[in-house]
Amino acid sequence: MSEERNLNGIKVLDFSRVLAGPYLTQMLCDLGAEVIKIEQPGLGADERHMSPIIDGQSGFFMMLNRGKQSLTLNLKSEEGRAIALDLVQQSDIVVENYKPGVMKSLGLSYDDLKSVKPDLIMCSISTFGQEGPDAGRPGYDIVAQATSGLLWMTGDTDRPPMRSGTSIGDVNAGAHALGAILAALYYREKTGKGQYIDIAMRDCLSAIMETAIPRYTMSHGSDKPHRSGAHHAQMAPYGVFDAGNDHYIVLGALNEAIWGRLCTVIGRPDMIKDPRFVGTTRRGSDPETRRLVTSAIEDWLKTHENLQDALDRLDEAKVPAAAVFTIEQLVNDPQFLMRDMLVEVEDPVFGKVTLPATSMRFSETTVVNPAPPPTLGQHTETILRERLGLSEERMVELRDHGVI
Repeated sequence: MSEERNLNGIKVLDFSRVLAGPYLTQMLCDLGAEVIKIEQPGLGADERHMSPIIDGQSGFFMMLNRGKQSLTLNLKSEEGRAIALDLVQQSDIVVENYKPGVMKSLGLSYDDLKSVKPDLIMCSISTFGQEGPDAGRPGYDIVAQATSGLLWMTGDTDRPPMRSGTSIGDVNAGAHALGAILAALYYREKTGKGQYIDIAMRDCLSAIMETAIPRYTMSHGSDKPHRSGAHHAQMAPYGVFDAGNDHYIVLGALNEAIWGRLCTVIGRPDMIKDPRFVGTTRRGSDPETRRLVTSAIEDWLKTHENLQDALDRLDEAKVPAAAVFTIEQLVNDPQFLMRDMLVEVEDPVFGKVTLPATSMRFSETTVVNPAPPPTLGQHTETILRERLGLSEERMVELRDHGVI
């Protein structure tokens, strides 16, 4: 595969921390952009201090900052702000995920930045967006999950709402932001104009709520979507099935051809034409009918001492199904490894470590990026010298004044 990257030559100034912003800029970096990460002198970005931390190095930081450059800068100082603006002049994209209003208080709002770089693309990620009655509320991923409807829809019917197993609000917002930035780059290519992008985590999560919102609106409020646990609320079979001995599979039969093949495999051909089970909505919308379908499948699964035998039979019948993987199974899965979804990095502090890779794959370019994450301030002097032409004496002054 070619080592050429889609975004070679694009320069990114990254003011973000924790997860949503760093996840976005990691993808930009893997796509070939040069990313300068602005960090607080002496302390660094928040994610440097997040678990897992082994031998003094954060795995959280390593997975989000491979190949970036670290520049320490006190943005609250006039000298620090001036350096930031000088770097903006040389940048294509600025990313930040502070609480709304922080960049403006630092003199680094979009209006401030575009005054020195008119065609700049700036992307802000926040919980609720930059304007509106909730814009100033503090929030993390869990707040976005709660207020998007996602948390309400996650968990068992008779149990409290449950957080998603990962910080999906952060990573989903980062993925949405990547698409927005690439669209803005294309627009700039056509028109020469930069623009400001306002990404709200809550918006991004509510946008992927599937049918929950139209179910409510189309029924004029009589259908109030609720948690449905391991199974789809309206379609069956579509969910997680207990195969016994702490093994689980997922399975879906959302048309009558697949349903017929499934019934044949599990030895229940009588269910194919039974009026109670004709149609995926009929099978799924009534709780008792869904229970009977689930029981039939799980009873059959538990007749197999080896779960793979059951999965092989389902595969032969062309019934979409898969084992529920543990993390150990995932990182050893041949398909996952074949797609280079793990990247081995030689970290300057920790040593060799295996980290998750960016998921995009291209025919002519690569996103495989084994470059290590930077140590705190590793590139400060190089950037100031080569980008801004600062002398060694000037850098000593800035360091003595706590600017870098």
